[in-house]
Amino acid sequence: MKKLTKNSTNEDLENVKTGDTIKDDTGKQGEVTQIEILNRGFEKQYYYKLKNDGTILVIK
Repeated sequence: MKKLTKNSTNEDLENVKTGDTIKDDTGKQGEVTQIEILNRGFEKQYYYKLKNDGTILVIK
């Protein structure tokens, strides 16, 4: 299980693949089914859609 937070490195966030099990710092966890990465100005938004209805968002 990979733990993802806003303090995670860009490399760690980029290396998450579909099928990985991830967890955030609020305790939400699950298997990744879809990944979307958006560039918004000076920040990057990582959306990880989870198998059991949920999304983990990390903004860097």
